[in-house]
Amino acid sequence: MNTFSSLNPQWVAGFIDGEGCFHVSIIKNNTMKTGYEVRLEFSITQHVRDAELMSLFIIFFFNCGYLASDGSLKVQFRIRSLKQIEDNLLPFLANNPLLTKKSLDVADFIKVFNLMKAKKHLTMDGINIIQNI
Repeated sequence: MNTFSSLNPQWVAGFIDGEGCFHVSIIKNNTMKTGYEVRLEFSITQHVRDAELMSLFIIFFFNCGYLASDGSLKVQFRIRSLKQIEDNLLPFLANNPLLTKKSLDVADFIKVFNLMKAKKHLTMDGINIIQNI
């Protein structure tokens, strides 16, 4: 753990720039009024040997999220909760902006987040807007 204790927010932002994924999915779900469910997910996938590093993201930088593994040699740090995205991930990114083209993905992710926060994803018009982002 000592090797990782010197991580700083700018390093984490650079790591996200290279390895992070900002995912928006629209899933058919007949229990929803529109027939569709919108989900946001931020994730970082690494080899299982780096599970300790992934744990540090939870402990020191985001104070949220969880680790998932599908039994392969991969481990994934995920944040799916809108509250955790709003309270933890977005402030981190605002204070430590990404420097590559991935910042455009972040901007789209935030657009969808704001639409979801305004409950627009619960209408077909909102679903269509999200599909076009």
